[in-house]
Amino acid sequence: MDEWFGYIVNIVFALFMAVVGVLILVRIIKNSLAKVKQAQAVVIDKQCFQKPISGKSSTAFPKNTYIVTFLCGNKKKHFEVSEFSYNGYRVNEKGILKYKGTRLIDFVNR
Repeated sequence: MDEWFGYIVNIVFALFMAVVGVLILVRIIKNSLAKVKQAQAVVIDKQCFQKPISGKSSTAFPKNTYIVTFLCGNKKKHFEVSEFSYNGYRVNEKGILKYKGTRLIDFVNR
C-alpha cells in the first residue's frame, strides 16, 4: 500500500510540474506576441521585497525585487522594475505608460 501511495504522489507531482511548465510557456509566448500599449497612468504604489538567496556557500544574501503599481483608467498594472527605475518613480506621478504584456517599457511623466 505504501508503495502505491509513493507512485501516486510522484505522478501527482509530475502532473503539477507539467501544468506549471505549460503555464510558464503560455505566459512567455503571450508576452512575446503582445503589442506595445500606451496609456495615461498614475503611479499609485511602490513596493520592495527582500528575499534571501543562498548559493553554494552557507551564507544567504538578500536580493531585492522592486514592484511599481500604476493605475491606468480603472485597471491596476504591476511591473517589476530595476532599483534605478524604482527610485525614479514617485507615488502620484502622472504620465504616459508604455508596456508590452507584463514588461514595462517606459513611463514618461507629463
